[in-house]
Amino acid sequence: MTGSSRLGERIRALRLARGYTLQQVAERSGCSRSFLSMLERGQTDVSARLLQRIAQTFDLTASDLLPDSQRADFLKIVRAGEAPRTASLQPGVSAELLSTDLLQRIQPVLLTLAPGGRHTNETGHAGEEFLYVLEGEVELSVHDAPPKLLRAGDSAYYPSALPHRLINGGEVLARVLTISTPPRLV
Repeated sequence: MTGSSRLGERIRALRLARGYTLQQVAERSGCSRSFLSMLERGQTDVSARLLQRIAQTFDLTASDLLPDSQRADFLKIVRAGEAPRTASLQPGVSAELLSTDLLQRIQPVLLTLAPGGRHTNETGHAGEEFLYVLEGEVELSVHDAPPKLLRAGDSAYYPSALPHRLINGGEVLARVLTISTPPRLV
């Protein structure tokens, strides 16, 4: 894989994680939509000045976007109890980001649902999602399929572009590990 294609992959993953369209990033960085599309596919190189403007669109620096296989920080560790928590999703639901690097290809999140807690995404989002129930039980609904009850040790995989929701209808806390690709801000 060339440096251009790795850079393009990182920009695309970051754009999708932030929920930006090609047009939005192009307008904010001052380049054309077609150029940005070619850059994301690794079909063109980019000047340092334009790369900096693209990075600023994401509140980053150009060096944050550049792939560097020689970097010593390729291993990212989040210690127990130190995972960043997102702002409240819905009442009774909290999320811990188990990896904070949105430039990676996956995003693991630990969802905690109190009894009666619901995590709902009515419109879906780009990508795929895997979940594994660690504790308790949850009801998973994807699109218009009948809901499925998942207990500790059960897992599910589905295209996350479909509307989906998790509900803890039980009387005890439920903890669910979710892994989404591409990364997004829960």
